[in-house]
Amino acid sequence: MATQPGIGLRRRILVLLVFFVSFTLVLTGRLAFLQFVRGAELRARAEDVRTREVAIEARRGVIYDRMGRELAVSVNVDSIFAVPAEVRDAPETARKLAEVLGLDQNWVLGRLTQKESFVWVRRKVSDEQSQAVKALGLPGIGFTQESMRVYPKKTLAAHVLGFAGIDSQGLAGVEYSYDARLRGLQGYILIEYDAIGHQIPYAMHGYIPPADGQSLVLTIDEVIQSLVERELDQIVAQHSPKNATIIVMDPKTGEILALGVRPTFDPNRFADYPQSYWRNFAISDTYHPGSTFKPVTAAAAVEEGVVSWGDHFDCRGALVVDGRAIHCHSAGHGSLDLTEVIQYSCNVGFMQIGFRLGVEGFYRYWRAFGLDRPTGIDLPGEAVSLFIPEDQCKRVDLAVMSFGQTLSVTPIELIRAMAAICNGGYLVTPHVAKEFRDKEGRVIEVLEWPVGPQVLSAETSREMNRAMQAVVEAGTGKVAYMPGYRLAGKTGTSQKTIGGVVSSSVFVGSFCGFGPADDPQVIVLVVVDEPKGTYYGAQVAAPAFGRLMRDIYRYLEIPLVYDEKEQKAIKERDGTAQSEVTVPSVVGRAVGEALALLHAGGLRAEVASGAGGIVIRQTPGPEARVPLGTLVLIEADPGGPSGNLVSVPNVRGRTITQAALLLESVGLHLEVEGSGLAVAQSPSAGTAVQAGTTVRVTFEPPKP
Repeated sequence: MATQPGIGLRRRILVLLVFFVSFTLVLTGRLAFLQFVRGAELRARAEDVRTREVAIEARRGVIYDRMGRELAVSVNVDSIFAVPAEVRDAPETARKLAEVLGLDQNWVLGRLTQKESFVWVRRKVSDEQSQAVKALGLPGIGFTQESMRVYPKKTLAAHVLGFAGIDSQGLAGVEYSYDARLRGLQGYILIEYDAIGHQIPYAMHGYIPPADGQSLVLTIDEVIQSLVERELDQIVAQHSPKNATIIVMDPKTGEILALGVRPTFDPNRFADYPQSYWRNFAISDTYHPGSTFKPVTAAAAVEEGVVSWGDHFDCRGALVVDGRAIHCHSAGHGSLDLTEVIQYSCNVGFMQIGFRLGVEGFYRYWRAFGLDRPTGIDLPGEAVSLFIPEDQCKRVDLAVMSFGQTLSVTPIELIRAMAAICNGGYLVTPHVAKEFRDKEGRVIEVLEWPVGPQVLSAETSREMNRAMQAVVEAGTGKVAYMPGYRLAGKTGTSQKTIGGVVSSSVFVGSFCGFGPADDPQVIVLVVVDEPKGTYYGAQVAAPAFGRLMRDIYRYLEIPLVYDEKEQKAIKERDGTAQSEVTVPSVVGRAVGEALALLHAGGLRAEVASGAGGIVIRQTPGPEARVPLGTLVLIEADPGGPSGNLVSVPNVRGRTITQAALLLESVGLHLEVEGSGLAVAQSPSAGTAVQAGTTVRVTFEPPKP
């Protein structure tokens, strides 16, 4: 029987229908898979192909000194980039860019012909270079603003500040230690391009703004830092040392008021200097402290009770230990009590003290003073001390360690140990960071630094201060003595170890001291490594300590206290009980005029900061009564106009009425806190402020 034609046609139609339905289902499933399952991934890949991100750097936070003076700031500058796909004539474009930017033409051409969607040509160019490139109107060449770090005081506190790299990343100093908070968060611009690399007008342009970094306030005081830098420059000029450092610290809190190192560098151009210049000798290198370590040995022995202040020690110029004669720096001091052993820095006396303390006692106090571990200072690269392990220490080792040889410490470790001796016995944490602020200047966080434990009794601390005051008044440190200053300290001269052998020709001279002796407010360490010629600490370091303390006392307005002997000497010298002058006000005057006025008044004058321009601050302040020949430090703003500036007078010790009248006489207003007599003021005396400024003064009842 024949097959009906209609059945075959219907079958073919059914097959085609099934095929198209199946195809449609597969296609729909595939589209659904791409749309719903892989949609987000494919959209992201498409955006990556047709869009490009141009990074926008966040502005690093400002770094201030403790008084709010700017030490590191960020400024906006142009950076030049290229989109190679949009560059029309690469060789000609490379030639023009190389000519304007001072680059190698072949290097630029290589950048412009890379198979990349975005390449840097030159980052952080000057305004003149940016304008010159913009004037060329080169296709494919673009501009974006980036932030560049600037250090307006140049070499000042370079080893504290450190520096930031081309990507605004902190690379050294506090720039590195606090990089995460100073840097902020990077932003970017999102630009859309077509298939051949042209920017699409009115297309998607995303913008993610950067978040600026937080600002950092340091414990550093610019004026004291300037004084330190001045003394270091003088040490370098006179003694040509391999290295030198001066640290100024508050012994009660561990706040570093100044830290300077030589050789130094300009962080604005750090790459132009040898990397060895970047090294912070104050914390990254160890040295033999010599006699500046002797107060640690003495304090430990007194605290342990193995020696008393009435004990006597016999020095005949040398002491034989384990068959080896170890010499004193003198032919023989004779019989000395403990104060005299410290005063005259007798090595033989200290060896006997070390033997009484013993190996176990010596190492116990070595650890108590924190000399076996880093101090925890918030600067990178801190080294740790080097010393003979306790179980390997022989009697001869103990003998030489007792007066600061064989062992090695960092300068920051030594000043920390000396601070514990003079501050009542408390171990502090040295630090340079004080607080963080937002871009409006509001305090975000005040940093806390631990104080403690107490490693010496208050009595031992007080007696050690008295003994070290004798060192300055009549002992090895008398070159630093000044009537009325009540300074205390210890000189040090140590032989360096070269190739494992103690050298007889290479030395380190140092001095560590503080003042006032009965209530230490400032401690200073001066270390001069390998001075040429004269090398004794009393000759290369103590004079710098004395000059620094003289000027710091005046800057911080620490009162002088004369004993009867000093008062009598002043009368005999000057023919009168007092030979004082009144400091004139030079705020608002040109530097040259200010210097002339101060010199005419019988005063010495130095510019602490600012090479010219207008004086904005002076120390001591106006109307202060000071001895004839006193040094007046002036700070100047090189570009600042005198405007309507007035100098804040010193109102300390005055009643509310007296303070108000004095402030009104110079056009300032009074804000009162408390009652009684003025004990503190802000702004401080001698500061230049606009007329009409309000001065906040704290008053307290007179103490009985």
